[in-house]
Amino acid sequence: MIKIEKNVPIINNGRPWKYKEYFDAFLDMDKGDSFVVDNYNIVDSVRKHAWKNKIPLSFRKLTTKRYRIWKV
Repeated sequence: MIKIEKNVPIINNGRPWKYKEYFDAFLDMDKGDSFVVDNYNIVDSVRKHAWKNKIPLSFRKLTTKRYRIWKV
């Protein structure tokens, strides 16, 4: 027989967001502020989360592996 339990809280064991520190920094920025990253995966991740939260941003490639992200 299966024992049914009630009111057991759900534990969130999901994978933590790999680039959370960058998106948190992006949220803390004022309009016109920017920062540089050295990995396009970071740019793409911040861009996706900004789009999901309807926060405009812009980014440009500086060198082969350096990108600047602006909050606009």
